[in-house]
Amino acid sequence: MFILKVFIFQFVNFYSSPVYITFFKGRFVGYPGNYKTLFGVRNEDCGAGGCLIELAQELLVIMVGKQLINNIQEFIFPKAKSWWQKKKMHPQLKEKKDTAGEKSQIEEDASPWEADYQLLVCEGLFSEYLEMVLQFGFITIFVAACPLAPLFALINNWVEIRLDAQKFVTEYRRPVVERAQDIGIWFPILQFITHTAVLSNAFLIAFTSSFVPRLYYRYTRDNTLSGFVNFTLATSPQSYSQQHHNTSCRYQGFRDDEGEYLPEYFHLLAIRLSFVIIFEHVVFFIGRLIDMMVSDIPEEVEMKMKREHYMAKEALAENQSLGRTMIPGDKDILSNLRQRGSRVPQPGSDFHPLDLKEIPEETGPITSC
Repeated sequence: MFILKVFIFQFVNFYSSPVYITFFKGRFVGYPGNYKTLFGVRNEDCGAGGCLIELAQELLVIMVGKQLINNIQEFIFPKAKSWWQKKKMHPQLKEKKDTAGEKSQIEEDASPWEADYQLLVCEGLFSEYLEMVLQFGFITIFVAACPLAPLFALINNWVEIRLDAQKFVTEYRRPVVERAQDIGIWFPILQFITHTAVLSNAFLIAFTSSFVPRLYYRYTRDNTLSGFVNFTLATSPQSYSQQHHNTSCRYQGFRDDEGEYLPEYFHLLAIRLSFVIIFEHVVFFIGRLIDMMVSDIPEEVEMKMKREHYMAKEALAENQSLGRTMIPGDKDILSNLRQRGSRVPQPGSDFHPLDLKEIPEETGPITSC
């Protein structure tokens, strides 16, 4: 539950800005003469290039700049902490007499286990898991806006593998090994991110990008997309133009001269919603098909696991059967002992009752072995 709470906090902290740019910025602006406000402040609109360009720029800053800073921190901070740790646990000085009889102080050489004790204590892999999961979210939820994000993540992970190897081998003590069935709560978190990424990319392509309007214009107006920019722009209402010295302006939207929505707006809305439904169904179907075709455990490993399970059952059954098996002649010997209970061996003899099992009943009188 602690991991889940931290992930929810980091999810809101890291993804709030990209989500705002993707789904909310420029959506509730209004039109000239009737701009919408929030707490008395006019709602923010996207730039001339659209919100998709702003989202791509932010992702590039995160996947390049922020990851570079994180790698520098992961290289410098453990070095600094290790230096401070060794300084606090500095080896004691011992006195030594030189040839002239003068006393001098030299550093006592630390044994290997003492040098290992001076290293930093490994704090576990929680921060490493959290970093990878957040990076996985960035390269999947918003990948349609910045297709180069997975490439930068791959380069970063190559570098970070070497930095982590150097950190765990030279700066940290050897961690205590603990047995684990799987990665625990991280797997449901990754599944949640995967399903969120499918829906997010569907809405991003349908509503934030110009893919659907271009497709609609290509099949309804002009196949060469000539005049597409003019198609996406609306003219300001006459009341607004009269207030600004009969000067009209153009803004992005599908509205008429009175500020009302055009039929094309509702056509595009229906197409966009249909695209979202079809896109997510196709992606989930392909994902489920791959999940069915590719097993979680390879066939060779599964056969070895079944063989080990079978051998363990056979060994258990064999041990149980041996425990229930009695030595031949036990019952006869026990009855014979009851009949001859009055016969007690003379003191000083080497006789032991267990030796009766080695002598058949027909051999005659029992003597010491």
